Amino acid sequence: MSQKELDILRRALAREKAARKQAEKILEDKAAELYEAKQKLEKSYIELEDLLSRKDSQLQGVFENIVDAYVIMDLFGNILKMNNASVKLLGFSDAKESFNLLEMVHPKEADRVTESFKLLLEQGAITDFELYIITRRNEEKLVHINASIIYDKGIAVAAQGIVRDITLDNIYQKRLEAERAKYSQIIANMNLGLMEVDNKDSILMVNQSFSEMSGFSEEELIGKRANRILPIEGQGDTIRFEHLRRRNGESSSYELKIKNKLGQLKHWLISAAPNYNLDGEVVGSIGIHLDITDLKNLEIQKGNLLSKLAKSNDELQEYAHIVSHDLKSPLRSINALVNWIQEDNKGKFDEASMQNFSLIEMTLEKMDQLISDVLNYSSIGFSDKEKHPVDLNDLVHDLIGILYIPDHVTVEVENTLPEVNGDKTKLHQLFQNLISNAIKFIDKEKGYVKISAEELPTHYKVSIRDNGMGIDKKFHDKIFKIFHSLNKSKESTGIGLSIVKKIIDLHDGEIWLESEPEIGTTFFFTLKK
Repeated sequence: MSQKELDILRRALAREKAARKQAEKILEDKAAELYEAKQKLEKSYIELEDLLSRKDSQLQGVFENIVDAYVIMDLFGNILKMNNASVKLLGFSDAKESFNLLEMVHPKEADRVTESFKLLLEQGAITDFELYIITRRNEEKLVHINASIIYDKGIAVAAQGIVRDITLDNIYQKRLEAERAKYSQIIANMNLGLMEVDNKDSILMVNQSFSEMSGFSEEELIGKRANRILPIEGQGDTIRFEHLRRRNGESSSYELKIKNKLGQLKHWLISAAPNYNLDGEVVGSIGIHLDITDLKNLEIQKGNLLSKLAKSNDELQEYAHIVSHDLKSPLRSINALVNWIQEDNKGKFDEASMQNFSLIEMTLEKMDQLISDVLNYSSIGFSDKEKHPVDLNDLVHDLIGILYIPDHVTVEVENTLPEVNGDKTKLHQLFQNLISNAIKFIDKEKGYVKISAEELPTHYKVSIRDNGMGIDKKFHDKIFKIFHSLNKSKESTGIGLSIVKKIIDLHDGEIWLESEPEIGTTFFFTLKK
C-alpha cells in the first residue's frame, strides 16, 4: 500500500471516531432527556395520586350514591378509580382491578373514539356520546357516555365519565321502531280511515284511507277543524255529546251523516277513543272511520223490499183464501148435482155409468183435498203466533189417541220426547203428517211406527221409523217438493211432505230420510231448542 493510500485510510478512521463520539454524546443527551421526562412523569403521577387523595373524601359520597357507572382514568385511558356500578357494567372482578379502557372499545369504533378523545381534550367535555364496547366478560354493549376533563391548576390531569348501559334500551327502541313501521304501513293501507284531533277538534293526523273517504288531501285536512271541513248533516248535538264523552275518558261507537269534498252524502261508522299524554291528561281523540254508505243504502232497500213483501204476503194470503173459497164452491155444486142426477135416475143408468159417477165423486174429493192442502201450504209462514214451549211427549201421545190406527199396526214412543219452543198447531200438523204417512204405506201383516228423540248441542233430533213400503233412494230429494207424490191414490196430493219441510224450516231445523224399498223408512228431523 502506498503512503497516499495510508493517509486516506487514517483520515477516514479519524472521521469515523469523531462521528462515534458525536453519536455517543447525542445518546447521552437523549438519555438525560428521557430520564428527566421520566422524573417529570413520576412526579405527575405522585401529584395526581396526591390530588386524588385530597379529592377522595369529596368523591367518595358521589361514588357511593351514583347509580350509573362512574370511571376516572388518566389521559392514556388507564383506569384510576371506578364505582361498583362500573365493576358490574364492565365485567371486572373488583374496583381495584387495573385495565385500560381503550382496549374495551369495539374495533369498529376505534376512529370515532380517537376523534372524540381529541374533542374531549379540546372542549373539556363531551355529552350524549354513544359507543359500542366489549366488556371483560366478552359481552358487546352499547353505552351512553357523558365525560369531562379533571384539571389541576389549569392543567388537564385526568378524565371522568358517567357510563350508562343502553343496550336493552337500544334493542327496545329498534323493536319499537319496527313495530311502528309495521303498524304505520298497516294504518296507511287499511280500508279504515284514521284521524287524530286535539281537544279543539283540530286535525293532527289522517291516513291515506281517510283522505280517500273524505275527498280531501292530507295537506287540506291537517290543522283544520274537522266539523267545519266535513259538514255534519243535522247531527251537531251528537258531535258535541261525543266530544264531551271523549274529554271524560270514554270510548264509543256512533254513526254520522257527512258530506265529502264533492258534496256527496255519506254514512260513516266511527269508533273513537280519548288520546292521553304522558301525564294521563286527555289531549284529544283518535277515531277509526268506516264508510257504510252502501250498507245503509242496502238497509233502506231491504226495508222497502220487506214492506213490499209483507204487503204482497198479506195480499197473497187473502188471495189464497178467496181462491180456495171460489174453487171449493163450484166443486160442492158439482158434487151436489152429481148426487141429484144419481138420485133422480136410480135404476136408469147401467153399471158403467154408475162407475163413472163414482169416479167423478172421487175426483171431486181429491180436488177438494188438494185445494185444502194448497191453502195450508200457503198459510204456513204467515202466522203471527209467537213461539211457546211445547211438550212433544204430550202432543204425540194426544195425537196417537185421535188418529185412525189399524189393528195390525202399532205406534210406539221409544223414549221421552223433549220440550221445544214452537207453534203448537204447526208441530201437531208436522207429527200428524209423518205418522199418518207411515201408517198409510205399511204393507206388512204386522206393522209398526216407532218414534224417538235425542239431544244435540243446539237442537233436538227426532226420528219416526216404520217398516212400510220404503222409498227408492232416487226419490229421496224429490219427495219434499210440492205436488210430487210417489203414490197416485186419491188420498195423496203430493203436498203433505212439502208442508212438513216448511214447518221444520220455520223451527230452524232440517229434515232427511233413510229408506230401503220393502224394508221401511226412517224420517229424521231437527228442531231448535
